[in-house]
Amino acid sequence: MKKILFASTALVASAGFAAAEISFGGEAGMGFIYEDVAVGDDWTVDFYTTLNIDMTGETDGGLGFGVDLDLTFDNGGSAATDNQVVYIEGGFGKFSVGTVGSAADATLGLSDIGYSGLGVDNVAEELVDAGDAGNLMYQGTFGDFGVALSHDLNGTEVTSIAATYTMGDFNVGLGYDDWGNVNTSNSIHVKAGANIADFSLNALYSRNSDLDVTSYGVTAGYTMGAVSVTAGYSETDAAVNAVNAGLGLVTGEAYGLGVAYDLGGGASVNAGIAEVGGVTKADMGIIMTF
Repeated sequence: MKKILFASTALVASAGFAAAEISFGGEAGMGFIYEDVAVGDDWTVDFYTTLNIDMTGETDGGLGFGVDLDLTFDNGGSAATDNQVVYIEGGFGKFSVGTVGSAADATLGLSDIGYSGLGVDNVAEELVDAGDAGNLMYQGTFGDFGVALSHDLNGTEVTSIAATYTMGDFNVGLGYDDWGNVNTSNSIHVKAGANIADFSLNALYSRNSDLDVTSYGVTAGYTMGAVSVTAGYSETDAAVNAVNAGLGLVTGEAYGLGVAYDLGGGASVNAGIAEVGGVTKADMGIIMTF
């Protein structure tokens, strides 16, 4: 689950829209990815560019509104809209429509490793990602508590609920996915984490009893000045049946180690090595934020 943080440059629209603002940000990466494959080259060149556009405004009554738009250009130069969300927000929370995904995916998850992520955390997030459908979402924060609710009204009817609680350096989260008409099953998710001084630790557990699938994982990180080291372990255990095969679940273990060096100015060098489902992977590259 890749989380991207954009720095941004703002333009203020003053022609009758005193509170309107448009902000631009982005991220780009260039590097190399290794995967132990039976046929073809083990090493490939990777590069991408993401443009983030945020449009925000506020009514005379104090109601906030806006648009989040992410446009990504992949290795081949083709463009895809990764994210298009329109929202309103206020003291009641935030209500969004668009490619919002699921409440569990937006709230619970583990960090990536290396330059490309390498997929170590994805194995632990198999059930979180399988229910990642939604075009309506509500999010609210009430003191140390946070809640999120999403639903896919236009197709799968997947519903997701998540709640979080922060206690100083510690945090916990619970999630529930009803997979609607995708199949008749549902999943539960439990997450716990801590950030103490230069150390971080996060763990995720998911279970779908109907399909007999269990996923879990843990990531640990340590920061030493400009250097950050992250290690992760994940596993998914799924019963052999047609439904699980159709979901494309990656069963087995995944583990890896990644390192990042902050160059300053929004750029960092990232590298990692991992074993995912019996396949050796590695990567190295530069990530630039704007």
